[in-house]
Amino acid sequence: MFTCRSFDSRRRVSSAFVVAAFLALSLLVPATAQEKTALVGATLIDGTGRAPVPDAIVVIEGDKITAAGPASSVTVPTGARVLRLSGKTVLPGLIDTHMHINGSGGGLVDPREFTPQAAANNLKAYLKFGVTTVFDIAGNPFLEQQKAALASGKIEGPRLFGVKYGITQPGAHPMGLLEEYKLVDLLGPVYPLVTTVDQAKAAIAKIAADKTDGVKIFYSRSAFPGTTSYDSDKEKLSRAVLNTLIEEAHAKGLRVFGHIAWPSEAREFVEAGGDVLAHNISMAETGAEEVYQLMAQRNAALIPTLAQAEANYALMIDPYALEKLRGRVWDVILDSIADRQSVARARLNNRAYVADVRRSLEISMNNLRRAVRAGVKIAMGTDSGNAGAIHGALASRELELMVASGMTPMEAIVAATRNAAEVIGKGETLGTLEAGKLADLVVIDSDPLRDIGAMHEVSLVVRGGQVIDPATLTYQP
Repeated sequence: MFTCRSFDSRRRVSSAFVVAAFLALSLLVPATAQEKTALVGATLIDGTGRAPVPDAIVVIEGDKITAAGPASSVTVPTGARVLRLSGKTVLPGLIDTHMHINGSGGGLVDPREFTPQAAANNLKAYLKFGVTTVFDIAGNPFLEQQKAALASGKIEGPRLFGVKYGITQPGAHPMGLLEEYKLVDLLGPVYPLVTTVDQAKAAIAKIAADKTDGVKIFYSRSAFPGTTSYDSDKEKLSRAVLNTLIEEAHAKGLRVFGHIAWPSEAREFVEAGGDVLAHNISMAETGAEEVYQLMAQRNAALIPTLAQAEANYALMIDPYALEKLRGRVWDVILDSIADRQSVARARLNNRAYVADVRRSLEISMNNLRRAVRAGVKIAMGTDSGNAGAIHGALASRELELMVASGMTPMEAIVAATRNAAEVIGKGETLGTLEAGKLADLVVIDSDPLRDIGAMHEVSLVVRGGQVIDPATLTYQP
């Protein structure tokens, strides 16, 4: 859930001149069915978890991959445009399975943060960081319009999917926040409030008729990791209503995502048949292991959202972090965070809050180790859009925190590619570099398996066969 308030790295130079020349000609030109492009010489990480392939070739025709593998077994088609990428790494475009595009990710002090142009700029930011698909996970009444704008080329950005609706109980999270920030009129329509089984059935029927990509259920009193400051005194949905919501959603082919924080909430959600935890268990470790074992048995997935918790105090870790992002993130967002009146700055002075969030992140990271050991499917998601949780930029940081929690770099990459595609229901077309899949790729300057921090340095992005130099993407005022 994103929040709002009322208003009272260095870029590396491309190593091959031919690459730069090609990009100057091809940037933002849509691929056609006849066009063929070959990426030659990079190490291939295909997103499946298989061993990397050195000196690989990836062939793209139109918007699809037609071949990917070692140079010894893949032929560059006659007449294909060739990008020579020796020393670099090519992998599937990253997928952020939990974000909120209408939340600015800034300090929430500048009215420009909450305009259609802000959403357009924040979508573009994802491409700069190698993210080619995003999943907006509730609270977006403008989802269809944004999808249409992306599909028509009116705005540039990743593929956009989302659940649009979040179901909760009257007064429970996130309604307290929406009331405080005077957003009920704007966002209330996409937060159905239910207390009875009949209301639950009606809500799912309405959501299914709107043909979104799933439904989110708020089944927690905790608004944010580490704190019970918001809505913690309200009742959450009853077990009977929870069961009905999930049964009805599945009957209509909808995947169900759950907002939880405590082990008991996660267990009850999974026992009821929930498909994906949209956050990790972040309020307690006792009982978490049993939840993850149950999730593995039932093939329920987990989106940890570690970086969003860290974003609450990230400026304490690196006071110069914002300046390092100049040119990669819209200046309005960076300036808003830096503003003395920003939410991101103000909470740094709340020592109790910072301590709570630090502890919550520690719990969540420890619990992620447990989930991995239990065999739970992990998908990368950042919860970007909250104050200070910058769109696009959090993706590579999320991967670093996943590795710091005990995942291998390869496991983290699979979580951000194949697993992420499967969790949002797009595994047949996205997530791996294999013949027949959509040509969404990212080229990294060095080897992320040696150092996952390499994911911060993106050389090229390919979306639907269209080759883009991230450095040339600019933001509109």
